[in-house]
Amino acid sequence: MAGFDFFSKFNENARELHDHPVFQILAEEGRETFTYQQVHEETTRLSVFFRESGLQPGDRIGILMENHPRWGMAFLAAQSAGAVVVPFDVLHPVETLVRLVQHSECSWLISSRRIADKLGELQRLLPRPLTALVHEWDESMAQEGWIGWESALEQSSGELPRLPLVERSPQDTLVIIYTSGTTGDPKGVMLPQRAIDANVAAVLGRLRFDPSDHILGVLPLYHALALMANFIIPLYVGLRTTYLPVLDAQKVLQAFREEGITVFAVVPQFFYLVHRRIFQKVSEQGLLKRRLFHLLLAISRMLKGRPGKLFFGAVHQQFGKRFRIFAVGGASFDARIAETFRDLGFNMVQAYGMTETAAVATLLPYKSPKVSSVGKPLSSSRIRIDHPDQDGIGEVLIAGDSLMSGYWKNPAATAEALDQDGWLHSGDLGRLDSDGLLYLTGRAKDVIVLSSGKNIFPEELEHFFLDRVPIIQEICILGVPDQSGEAQEEKLHAVVVPDFEELKRRGIANAGEMIRFMILDEASQSLPTYKRVRSFSVRRDPLPRTTTRKIKRFQVMQDWQSESQGDSAPAQPLDEQQEWKPIERRLLELIEQFRQVDSPRPEMHLELDVGFDSLQRVEFFSSVHEVFSVEIPDEEAAEIFTIRDLAAAIEARQSEEAAGHDGEGESGRQSWSRILREPLAPEDAAKVGPYLSPKPIVEVLFFLLSLVMNIAARVLFRFKIEGRGNLPQGRPFLICPNHLSYLDAPLVIAALPYSVLKRLFFLGYADLFSGRLKGWLGRLIKVVPVDSDRHLRQALRLGAEGLRQGLSLCIFPEGQRSYTGELQEFRKGPALLAEALQAEVVPVHISGSYEAWPPGAKRWRLRPITLRFGEPVAPPSGSQSIDEYTLQLRAAVAEIGSMQEPRVA
Repeated sequence: MAGFDFFSKFNENARELHDHPVFQILAEEGRETFTYQQVHEETTRLSVFFRESGLQPGDRIGILMENHPRWGMAFLAAQSAGAVVVPFDVLHPVETLVRLVQHSECSWLISSRRIADKLGELQRLLPRPLTALVHEWDESMAQEGWIGWESALEQSSGELPRLPLVERSPQDTLVIIYTSGTTGDPKGVMLPQRAIDANVAAVLGRLRFDPSDHILGVLPLYHALALMANFIIPLYVGLRTTYLPVLDAQKVLQAFREEGITVFAVVPQFFYLVHRRIFQKVSEQGLLKRRLFHLLLAISRMLKGRPGKLFFGAVHQQFGKRFRIFAVGGASFDARIAETFRDLGFNMVQAYGMTETAAVATLLPYKSPKVSSVGKPLSSSRIRIDHPDQDGIGEVLIAGDSLMSGYWKNPAATAEALDQDGWLHSGDLGRLDSDGLLYLTGRAKDVIVLSSGKNIFPEELEHFFLDRVPIIQEICILGVPDQSGEAQEEKLHAVVVPDFEELKRRGIANAGEMIRFMILDEASQSLPTYKRVRSFSVRRDPLPRTTTRKIKRFQVMQDWQSESQGDSAPAQPLDEQQEWKPIERRLLELIEQFRQVDSPRPEMHLELDVGFDSLQRVEFFSSVHEVFSVEIPDEEAAEIFTIRDLAAAIEARQSEEAAGHDGEGESGRQSWSRILREPLAPEDAAKVGPYLSPKPIVEVLFFLLSLVMNIAARVLFRFKIEGRGNLPQGRPFLICPNHLSYLDAPLVIAALPYSVLKRLFFLGYADLFSGRLKGWLGRLIKVVPVDSDRHLRQALRLGAEGLRQGLSLCIFPEGQRSYTGELQEFRKGPALLAEALQAEVVPVHISGSYEAWPPGAKRWRLRPITLRFGEPVAPPSGSQSIDEYTLQLRAAVAEIGSMQEPRVA
């Protein structure tokens, strides 16, 4: 913008807004406020200090400091003195900082007391220590030779000159910002005076701010977007900015209400968190309130969000009375989330840009109805799409005054990013509509190209799962080799970080099994086949991210490869551990009767770190009961994740029971055979009685219904039944079919003779048989409701009780429908029941039901279906392990499926 002069405006604001607060920080120690005059005076004195200390124009000054108003003062003072500022990420490892400091050739480093330990280590690793200026300096730093901030101000106590001390040309480099990147190869982006001036002018030409606006800043100032949105623009316009040291949702909302925040610029992840919390609270309301909420949301959507603030006043109250604008940038934003916030009545400003474009290249004003777009180019930028495909999608190219001048000391990378015509190759994929609005579709380097030629945009899938699977906190979609086929192909793999608070709230102990069900069996099935996730792994630690919260996919891939190859840290002896309580040590000894543990620690997760599956977990808790003489109810056990959690629960139980137990109980591992042979508690026996008791009239009616289903299946699906003579007569047994479709259970019922059907019972998911009507129906057809996640022990014991009473149990050993149509791994439950009750197992193979009604399909199709009963498999022998027997059952089902002719007519 012609006539744009930051320092002239800064000097003017200092005169006219002398005592007006411009910055404040809300730290743990309390609030610290700075006026325009104070900021101007400290900046000027510090700039004079730099000049008098021999700093030359073009010298590099590094800033390694947490978010604080004095971070900005250091930035301005160095600019005024003619230096090039190099901001560093305080979260970088020291080794990385050493490399970046040396690469940038910094001669000074500005830091703070909070970073003193990292600063000291950095200085010792450098071949030549830098001159260091430290905010909140104390006497212990004198021996390091560091200069205190207050001391520097006192050394320049004379008459204050006008800023800047050194004039610059538009092409002079002001700042070198190292991109944290997602590829592991950070580069130093050189931003000249013209780029920053043009970008600020263009943004202010598109957005209008009220003088009373109050901005909340949580993004780190060493990032280009935060530097522009939370420092340079507010200081130029004359707004007030409040900094929070951390992005904590509760503290953010508190600041909104108590400080009167009006504008908030942040990365998309914040909105995903808030969106999830809003809809979680809605899901906890009664049916009427839930339906009313969604009805009002639909009306607001029809009216482009206009009545949203009126409809959803309770949501807006969380952000205070003065709040008016959300600004989002730094990473791609899920259009559905943006639309929801618009429908709720919030003003959403979306921006797109990169460090290489001085932060912002396009901007979508909050009044635009096209919230799925990132807006039109600013006056400082031009956009075109390179080699668009049939859908108009190609790489986004950017040109204009706001572009960088290149990468510091990296001409090869500069030539790769900037072509001869001055266009920046962004690496982002997008399209332009007829109105010139830009729509982003993903990162070119992140696109997963399957062997079929289909392109997968992982961010799109990640947003899809986050929106539909409430028990996951984070997810990263990778393309990994598929070893299941002969050809080397690629499949979609999800690396999932569970939401442990949500798991605890729902009483889900077996995170892996529930994630498998919700991602692979439920959510994925509503996607096109080529977009379905085929495998997943669970990760306990947060995903590695850049400062703008983009996933570092290369690092996630490296971690996954190391894990899949079995790379791990060497085992650490227990004797070397610190802070182990006696109960925790005893628990570890018990755990090692189940499996060997590498690098044991009290915080180990029983599933994710130790590796317990749901059955081993139940065995382990039963052993805990024997060893410590405490009974931990299933509801409480479902909320225990770590060794330390379990130790605390044991201590609490022992205190309640005043047992004074010294840990001298039985030391052996509790077996499933013993668990299943124990009689049911009276209350459980009373509950299960109505489900398992004989009902002659109902059994006859049920058989007649099965005949009707048989006839319908024969007409619609040419249903064939083979091997029915293999069914045992007069003794209890288990029926174990493969599981492909919702049709499978009705088909099994339709295939059974009356002599078997009248003695048949099922274990059904409790949520499907809750309430009066469904509960009554479950009792009629002998479906015993269980929660196999929270009450797995109870579920199997109920199964054992039915077999003891002479009934036969139908159980699907895969645990869920196959999402590929192929036979999955079998769970151990049927094998455990067969061993404990010495019951035979009849393997059953169903073919055709997957083609007739596959998971995720909204309607069934007319396809032939065949059901084959195999010869009974005898219960496990004394020398046969449960794992071996489970594999035997799976092989039996697979063999029946491969038979061309039935063995028994």
